[in-house]
Amino acid sequence: MFDVFLPLGQRSTGGALLAELRVGDLVIRSHRLFKTRGTVVRVAVQRRGEARLVWVKWDHPDTLPNPSLESADSLKAVKGTSSPA
Repeated sequence: MFDVFLPLGQRSTGGALLAELRVGDLVIRSHRLFKTRGTVVRVAVQRRGEARLVWVKWDHPDTLPNPSLESADSLKAVKGTSSPA
């Protein structure tokens, strides 16, 4: 089966809203030059009016800093997969 990448909060074909990121979820960071896969290791406290932030441990060993604090809006969840908690 193929992995499906959807922006967070986008409705899937079943019409259900994707759940927010949790610890253990697999994500992809899309950049204009490269894509990096990682795992959410911590969810930062969200304050009113601020973007949601998560700590991500990247699979690529040369990605620095690792883990890094990322905006959830800049990440795409890998649908149907998560690391065992």
